[in-house]
Amino acid sequence: MYFKRKYGGPIKKDPDAEFGPQYHGPKGTGGIQRSSRLGFPKWGQQRVIPKLSGASYEYRKNTMRNLTTQVIRLGRIKTTRAKAEALTHFVDRMIVLAKRGDDLSRREAGEWLYDQVLVDNLFKLAPERYPGQTDGFCKVTRTMNRKGDWSEMAYIELI
Repeated sequence: MYFKRKYGGPIKKDPDAEFGPQYHGPKGTGGIQRSSRLGFPKWGQQRVIPKLSGASYEYRKNTMRNLTTQVIRLGRIKTTRAKAEALTHFVDRMIVLAKRGDDLSRREAGEWLYDQVLVDNLFKLAPERYPGQTDGFCKVTRTMNRKGDWSEMAYIELI
């Protein structure tokens, strides 16, 4: 199979190596569908971590990883409203992976969360806690503005 280079002649490309490992597990019935990996761009898209306070990509990714780990560990945290609303996607994704329960989902959750013991506990408890639910696992509740800079604050908690 030959593909045309942007600048220059054709190059040979291996179609099997192009797509990487394949997933042959059960299909999802709803909720968040399987994507490449959290925080990494898909074809033709920019990086998928939400823009928060104009920080760099690595800072935003690490912030989302930290906050996701804390929400799953503690059940409820207080943060800015923009971060809380952006965080709901990542927390929902982790719980959908835990409900799916296969090895590939466990690996993806282990790459995102910082604590491996937390991943094991999440995969044990999430299917029992959310048996018929496919999305909407966390709730954002607005609270008073922060005293120092008057930014909007919110609680994000697991339902």
